[in-house]
Amino acid sequence: MWSESNNYGFENELDYLRSLKKDDSYTFTYPFEYIAKNHGNDNYDIATTDMFVRVEWSDTEAGYAMAYDVPEMYKIDPSEGNGDAASFYDSAVSWRLEDDLNALGIGFELRAF
Repeated sequence: MWSESNNYGFENELDYLRSLKKDDSYTFTYPFEYIAKNHGNDNYDIATTDMFVRVEWSDTEAGYAMAYDVPEMYKIDPSEGNGDAASFYDSAVSWRLEDDLNALGIGFELRAF
């Protein structure tokens, strides 16, 4: 919480967060595996595709907003036991994005997602 005792010379928390901004945007590509064919009895054919993640600075939120896309999502069949793009983000991508952002010096306080 922002207070007079920790204002770091800034009028408000938004100004402080804006001062921490790095580049305007970053794009990451993360490969992940999905079930191409489920033969049953724990026998699967596995395929790989990419998730593209864009992280952009938002002045209104004084932080980085994130969006992702899986261009080949049409190849991923839920009836084979796969989830949607959000489930792949949650299980296979989010932790890698977090590591990459931390390495760039973009900590949790700068993330608007």
